[in-house]
Amino acid sequence: MHGTQSIWSEAAAWVEAIGAIAAVIGSGWVAASESRAARGREERTAAAAIEREAHAVLATRTAALNLAILASTQIHDLHVLLVDEAWRGRVARVSASRALLATEHMLTAFPLQSLGEARAMVEFARFPAALATAAEIYANLETAVRAAPVSNRATIFDACNEQMARLDKSTAPQLTGLATALDLDLAPLADMAKAVPLEPDR
Repeated sequence: MHGTQSIWSEAAAWVEAIGAIAAVIGSGWVAASESRAARGREERTAAAAIEREAHAVLATRTAALNLAILASTQIHDLHVLLVDEAWRGRVARVSASRALLATEHMLTAFPLQSLGEARAMVEFARFPAALATAAEIYANLETAVRAAPVSNRATIFDACNEQMARLDKSTAPQLTGLATALDLDLAPLADMAKAVPLEPDR
């Protein structure tokens, strides 16, 4: 009788031990699963943060390049106007310098440090200066034309056109340099960036 009880007691002890082991193993699997899930969530959160940051960087760089293209385009357009004989007669009444100054303000207000790299900052900084120079050339033209006799105005326009042509020509390599520094592709915008040599009609 005692032998039977002993067997049953020993069997019960084994069952209890196995149950305890199974419970430990089960809790370990649950803990491991929760840990894996937590790590997965952390990794997804980190990846999403990296992706958001990459998008923000790309958006900032694209905005910088777009502003530079706008400045370059306005300089080129003003160069075209300077060789337009029909437009020359309206210079005393129509000022292009206001549009240039508005773009210049956007350029100077751009958070330069957001570009991150020194080279990109230096390349971008060329455009506010270029636009300020264009505005100054045009302002001087307005003043000179209004004060000069009609017979002298062609010479004034030609002198300003030469200055604007040099400035216009310089923006194309500057745009290329900025795009390279920003690691962006300027090729689709090449037509906008070109400064075409123009000569006034006689």
